[in-house]
Amino acid sequence: TLHLIDKNILSKPTLYLSDFFARHKGSYYDALTAVRHSSNIEHWILFFLSGVIETSKRSKETFQKIIKLREESESLIVSLGSRAKNGSELLRYLYSKPLIDIAEVAKHLGITPPTAAKLASSFEKLGILKEISGYKRNKMYSFDKYIQIFY
Repeated sequence: TLHLIDKNILSKPTLYLSDFFARHKGSYYDALTAVRHSSNIEHWILFFLSGVIETSKRSKETFQKIIKLREESESLIVSLGSRAKNGSELLRYLYSKPLIDIAEVAKHLGITPPTAAKLASSFEKLGILKEISGYKRNKMYSFDKYIQIFY
């Protein structure tokens, strides 16, 4: 991954190969053993490249799901009328912080807590956010559809 970043093929470390190695632990150790016992580096390289291919495909699928979710969410936000601008900004923020409370929304958008609560409530009605605390005050919200993409 770092080599791909160095060669400007990737701009960020989006290939998480460790997950592939963890899921194929037996094959991973077999490939290492083959190199150690018979100097069969080709077997290791083929195993490693299969990990790059599988991880790349999974990453591409994940990115496609994120893009689809973003498009769906943005089309819903348009219905907020005068709050659509703040709604768009909140949506962008949710991709970096998918669990939020009203105070964070208010601080990030530079709006009052009551205005933030109304916006969060609108997001909940649109199905973008899910209230997860169960409280009437100090509510916590989850950008659940985004989080579920990674599971």
